[in-house]
Amino acid sequence: MKSSICLRTLPWVFATVLVVFATAAQPQSDSIFVDRVDVNVVNVEVFVTDKDGRRVTGLDPDDFEIFEDGRSVEISNFYSVARDDRVTEDLARDRELLRSRRSSLPRRQELPEDQQLNLLVYVDHFNLHQSSQKRVLDDLEVFLEDRVTQGDNIMLVGYNRKVNVVQNFTRDRQKLEDGLLKLRKVATSGQIDDAERIRTMRLMFPGPQTFTGNSARLPGDDESAAYQLLRSYVQKVRSDLRFSTSALESVARSLAGLPGRKAILYVSDGLPKRPGESLYQHFRDIYGNSLPSSSTLTIDPMVEAIVENEAHLMNQIVRQANAHQITFYTLYARGTGNDTRSAEFIDISASSGGRATLDIMRTMNLQEPLIDMAEATGGSSILNTFNFDRAFADLSADFDSFYSLGYRSHHGGDGKYHKIEVRVKRSDLKVRHRTGFVDKPEVERVADRTLSSLILKLEKNPLGINIDFGHPEKKSSRTYLVPVMIRIPFREITLLPNGEVEQGQLRIFLAVQDEEGGISKTHEFPYPLTVPRDQVAAARDREIGYSTTLKIRRGVPKIAVGVWDELSGTESFVHKSLLVGERESKSTRRGP
Repeated sequence: MKSSICLRTLPWVFATVLVVFATAAQPQSDSIFVDRVDVNVVNVEVFVTDKDGRRVTGLDPDDFEIFEDGRSVEISNFYSVARDDRVTEDLARDRELLRSRRSSLPRRQELPEDQQLNLLVYVDHFNLHQSSQKRVLDDLEVFLEDRVTQGDNIMLVGYNRKVNVVQNFTRDRQKLEDGLLKLRKVATSGQIDDAERIRTMRLMFPGPQTFTGNSARLPGDDESAAYQLLRSYVQKVRSDLRFSTSALESVARSLAGLPGRKAILYVSDGLPKRPGESLYQHFRDIYGNSLPSSSTLTIDPMVEAIVENEAHLMNQIVRQANAHQITFYTLYARGTGNDTRSAEFIDISASSGGRATLDIMRTMNLQEPLIDMAEATGGSSILNTFNFDRAFADLSADFDSFYSLGYRSHHGGDGKYHKIEVRVKRSDLKVRHRTGFVDKPEVERVADRTLSSLILKLEKNPLGINIDFGHPEKKSSRTYLVPVMIRIPFREITLLPNGEVEQGQLRIFLAVQDEEGGISKTHEFPYPLTVPRDQVAAARDREIGYSTTLKIRRGVPKIAVGVWDELSGTESFVHKSLLVGERESKSTRRGP
């Protein structure tokens, strides 16, 4: 659910300089032009193994070559890490040892800030089964204990139709234990989708069907009715997928403001890259390729399954991750189990391969996005195993043995994708790394950092900005209009002379998160300033302001504001919560 936000804006300035800024937001025909060239330092984490898969350490910059868009670039930064896991590589064997010693284990000496690991664990309850959740979280606890011992910064996030920051970044073991306990208590939704999919598949058979004690049959023409059932289910899955990927993309964007290495461990039972693909096959097995001639539609179900491909949604997540140098590690929590577990559904498929054919198709469909996100960002995927301890040990090897190679990219924030290739000069070695990056314009990066302030509660305020709220005005039973004033000390703004005036250029960013976790789009407002030169000195001790009105649901929303001074490059990000109307009771929220 996204927060609704309605904006009315007006520039203001306080006290004696009001008249000076009465037209501040109007573009000036003789405005100054500043040629700004942004040089982006791209850091690439590189993992090197020998032919047997063992980690290779001890290499130096001369052993590597980096190519951007096929052209060789100079390595400007190099850092090598080769740490032994303090506990052991075999987490399963030493589970009890770790638990007994964790209170006395000293923390490993911290790496430099730009090499410290920020690991965000994202548990997708909406696309997870209860049994999968329990199994993974049990093993995850020991893994995170080990990572905290290594000095990593850990964050826990849950998703079930809304993003829930269970525990912000911490190195506190007890806080992580408490957060994992909260994650265990969240209901999952994967089994609900399974039941709906199986019900749809049964109803698609011609004639009356009996299942779970109920009888039903297709209305009218069997093929057309089955197709409509299929399409209805697919549209629901597509809608759910868009919610899920949008939430994950927002969380990836929110890491933009963090220094150091960034990784996301995404835990789920997969995401459907081609919604309803196995159901299209089911339809084809029953009715063939086309609807009857009496129908106005003639369609090949398998072609339609290909058209339903939603790979672009995952590509957007990868774009955000590569733009902010985030590595994805993905875990398929269902392990090696079959997709349809109950014996009740053994004879559901009309295909020659039976249920197994559809299971294989669906499993591949669910795993492909996990593989794609990991490979494109230089990470790895954990698939088809119940030995999560062993898999987490492999992840630890990535976190503790790597090379960080940096180079300067001079595209100036062109917003384009640029391919990266890293080569090692020894032919017997293999390398893994992210496949490219998007050189986001600086204005997009500042918007992303505003989102960081909202979700991660990060603040950075060299401009000294403040947020003030007016009295909320009730608009409907659940929504209010809330006046917001953003105040900026004039003395902190950079101005450049231009004839008889001095000019500045600000950009203001604003985002809202409602009490239930819904996040608005990040809105951007250009704010040019023009001041007569003879009034600049008098304005130095004043504040300028920017006014807007938000339409917000009642509750306790949080508002994040970012201000970017384009001339100096200075950024400020602050956030603030307020009470809007009366708090709703839980019973009221469940109502219509």
